[in-house]
Amino acid sequence: MGTEGRVGHPRPAQRTVDQRRPTGGIRLSNVGLIGGTQVVIPPAWKRCGVLPDMGYWRHRDLMAEIQWLSRRGFIPVTPLGDGVDALTDFVQTPAGWRAYGLAVPAGGTVQVEVQHEKLGWFRLMMVDKWGQPGPGMLQGSIAHQPVLLTYKNPGKEATAVYVIVDDPAWWSDAKYPYTLMVRRDWNPSSVDLSQVKMVVGLWGATPSVSAEFRGRSLTGPAVFPH
Repeated sequence: MGTEGRVGHPRPAQRTVDQRRPTGGIRLSNVGLIGGTQVVIPPAWKRCGVLPDMGYWRHRDLMAEIQWLSRRGFIPVTPLGDGVDALTDFVQTPAGWRAYGLAVPAGGTVQVEVQHEKLGWFRLMMVDKWGQPGPGMLQGSIAHQPVLLTYKNPGKEATAVYVIVDDPAWWSDAKYPYTLMVRRDWNPSSVDLSQVKMVVGLWGATPSVSAEFRGRSLTGPAVFPH
């Protein structure tokens, strides 16, 4: 897997500090990699058994988790094609979360919403290529439990953003997937976003084999945008 665009971040082979997980428990050396790649397999969290409250979400610090995992390898993400308006999918278990990458043009606004019959158990997060809330992403980083995020690209260039669906009780599965809606204020057919790289920073492209995409021109299994 290429590492184009990863300037300034150590390659997995250089990430030798065997740190313990931020929330305690396993060490970095116990985190597995997807066969033949440098992409991590997100480790297990204890399955949530009661409706999450603010204290629970605060303890389940996925941003700290991503930073920790990045010392072992790249974080798995499913890039979404520019024509994808919606998808159905379910989280990776036993980690309980899954990430998607979106390209947003300069000045463009995108809204992402997760839908599920057990919505009170879900939340959305949005981060940049380094796994942190970048400019325009503060809403998702400070909200108690967002299930709808709106992002406006404040920069002068197109960029990639990463949306994490968090389902700590594993309510989503093949029989009862969540739906992720993507609403854009631009026409994808008239805006060229081919220069935006999804495999950049902490992220390594690993398309979800369970995702079913819907859009004006796309349907079926996972599709790389570029």
